[in-house]
Order: sequence, then structure tokens, then C-alpha cells
Amino acid sequence: MIGFEGLTLHSERLSYRLIAPSDKEYFRAMLSDGAVTRPAGFPPPVEEQEFDAFFEGLMQAGAGIAILHEERPIGYLRVYPERVEGESEFAGKRCVGVGFLLDGRYHGCGYGTEMLRTLTAYLKSRFDYVFADAFIDNPASNRVIAKCGYRYIEDYTMEFEELGERKTCHSYVI
Repeated sequence: MIGFEGLTLHSERLSYRLIAPSDKEYFRAMLSDGAVTRPAGFPPPVEEQEFDAFFEGLMQAGAGIAILHEERPIGYLRVYPERVEGESEFAGKRCVGVGFLLDGRYHGCGYGTEMLRTLTAYLKSRFDYVFADAFIDNPASNRVIAKCGYRYIEDYTMEFEELGERKTCHSYVI
């Protein structure tokens, strides 16, 4: 989907490649922490089958990118098709959305900003627009997105059944 097959990108401290089956155990451990998953809108997978389905989804269609520090995964960025219809500057354009998670041990070190800048530059070379969203009660993600040059476009609210919460997101585009 994003043309990342066989590629490895590098930034100052990080590397990026498609998520591989060998990453499974690391992601199982990282995603067992509710402090990591809940700000992204989902509880930690409890059942083995639930985790397996989630992990397969990350690898599906070549749209899950592993974020590596010293050759070890520290998080991921997932790319998904974004379809914009109706009267909009984005209608009929090639658009994708991104969502990302970093292991809590790597928060506050600038890795999120470094990762999003690098992968946004790659995606902008292939797509017209890249969207990123963050819950309004997640100031760290909102700062990272804005710092990387995304512009705020709107808020939307949706029900997150797995969390039992209704949450509002800021939506951004670049």
C-alpha cells in the first residue's frame, strides 16, 4: 500500500522498516501496558487470539512500520487509507492517515517527533495528504503532530466501545 516493502529508512537515532513476524514478542509486551494503549483508543489485548489478530492487522498490506532504536523495536506507525468525499480540498486526492505508538520508556525523548517527521516526509513523497489524529486529552501526541508541521483541521467525537468511552479527537493534515 505504501511502497515500503524491502525498504529501511534511517533518521538521526532511529531506523524504520515494515513490521516483521520477529517483532511479535516485543509488541506483545509493549501492548500489554494500558498506559501505552489507552491513549491510542484501545485497551491492552487480553486474550492470545485478540493480540494475534491485532498483530496480523499491523502487518497486513505492508502498512505497519516498526520504529527501531539500536535495531530493537520501540514502537510502530500504522498507515491506513483515508477516503475523503464531498466538497473538500482533499476530495479525489491520494490521502492516508497515520497512528503511532511508542513504548512508554521512550516517551519524552524526542523519538516521536523524529519518527513522525521522517515518516511524514516519506509518505508525502507518495501521497497528496497525510492525516494524523490525537485525543484532545493527549497533549504529548498533539504537540508532536503540530511540531511536525501538521495543521489542525477539525475536532470529531466518536465512541470507543472497547474503552467504554466517548472521546474527542483533534484532526490534523499535512
